[in-house]
Amino acid sequence: MTPIVWWTMVTFGQYDAILAEPLPPADLRYTWGMAQYARGVALAAAHRWTEALAAGDSVSAVAAAMPDGDNRVAMRIAARMVLGEVALRQGKPREAARLFREAMFLEDGMGYMEPPTWYFPVRHSLGKALLLITQPAEAERVYRQDLARFPENGWSLKGLELALRAQGKKAEATEVAARFQAAWQGADVVLTSSRF
Repeated sequence: MTPIVWWTMVTFGQYDAILAEPLPPADLRYTWGMAQYARGVALAAAHRWTEALAAGDSVSAVAAAMPDGDNRVAMRIAARMVLGEVALRQGKPREAARLFREAMFLEDGMGYMEPPTWYFPVRHSLGKALLLITQPAEAERVYRQDLARFPENGWSLKGLELALRAQGKKAEATEVAARFQAAWQGADVVLTSSRF
């Protein structure tokens, strides 16, 4: 059993579905830990702070018990992402940006794997937090870094468009918006940010 279903639900903001999904067996530690991560994000979205933080604690405990390697690093990223989501939704985007930056450094230190061991670029969350603390130039840099690694991905194109507009770079923003439309055509979800 893999955590892919949990990651997919987080990616597309299906928080009610996450909370309705039964947890996998606890002896499947990696998948169980990632399910706790998904629940933590969903609980943060529901403003159920105590439960979200408890889920984050569960993720941290799984990470601490794992042997060294990329799966342990991924679990450590997941723990920071839960805390970052709680901070972001509590109106503390500076704290969220700090946590997301820590997660980004962990992600950047992971070995190459295709697909990547950590399932989405943390820069999507970091860029969103940077825009909320009115650091659009830094958000632009973060999104451009991500696009260098994952060319023309719609998530970072949307974030880059927002960062450029926030800086008054209208022509560049219009060009990036067209690239986003090309990348996102046929999608069945609407993006208003680089993360749900």
